[in-house]
Amino acid sequence: MIPMMIVAAGLSLSGCAGSQIAKTQTSQGHSPAQDQAAEAEQHDEHALHNLHALTPELYSAAEPVGDPAYAQLAALGIKTVISVDGVAPNKQLAQRYGIRVVHIPTTYDGISDEQSRQLAHAMATMPRPIFVNCHHGKHRGPAAICVGAIGSGDITNAQAIEFMKTAKTSPKYTGLWKAAETARPMSKAELHDGSIELVEAAAIEDFVEGMAELSRLSDLINDCADYGFSAPENHPDLAPISLAGQIHNLFREMEDDQITIDNGPNFYKLLTHSRDLASQLETQIENDDIDGAYNSLQLLMEACSDCHDQYGRNG
Repeated sequence: MIPMMIVAAGLSLSGCAGSQIAKTQTSQGHSPAQDQAAEAEQHDEHALHNLHALTPELYSAAEPVGDPAYAQLAALGIKTVISVDGVAPNKQLAQRYGIRVVHIPTTYDGISDEQSRQLAHAMATMPRPIFVNCHHGKHRGPAAICVGAIGSGDITNAQAIEFMKTAKTSPKYTGLWKAAETARPMSKAELHDGSIELVEAAAIEDFVEGMAELSRLSDLINDCADYGFSAPENHPDLAPISLAGQIHNLFREMEDDQITIDNGPNFYKLLTHSRDLASQLETQIENDDIDGAYNSLQLLMEACSDCHDQYGRNG
């Protein structure tokens, strides 16, 4: 039997400044998830951002950064952290608080069948409560926790859609919404399939491959810019906001690459400047700030050109 989803009762948790824990109550008073979240928020209200409870045992939020964030996870009773971001969970910090980690990096385009199985398998087999994060905690994370929870039988597709609305997942990420709409419950045999592998840090494409992918994505988003950051007529499947998110994510993945380290602080400064411009571009597309998006894209292309002039196309 699927339990009442916390968010359906109006519970929305957030670690951001100015946020509140909804005053929803059960017949016995506050729900356990509310009490735990209130206690955690008192510990450090800025530790976890965009924190939401899908069920009393399933949470999603932005990337937990630093000791305060993992302390808040521990205060919530979290036993497993699943990152669907390009950046793996901080295993060292997690271990300090007795938390296990899983890394299933997804894209803004959607969630593959293999990733859906991994997420559901993790929901069924990893210690609970479980916390799922992406970078911002608004798009990939909420979609992923919903797909996994549908697969494990914790929620329905309709509940998933309501949760993603509460988490403010942008409707422009059509692939993420489709993943939640089409996810299906898995059988016990599927959920406990021993061949499904869960890793603590997934292998990410190397620097040279990442640069090639950045070039491909840049061509596609420039095509979209020609149509006012909409899908071009000859490529109607493109989602400009997804392309910007993928570019931002690739830059973040490159930050700790050995090539970045070897090229020194100036190269790192150029890379992170491009990362920030890509993040700004993503936000502007989400907010329909077309003029701002044109400006950010131009600045991003100039930043990439400057870096290539100094270091060559592959660093």
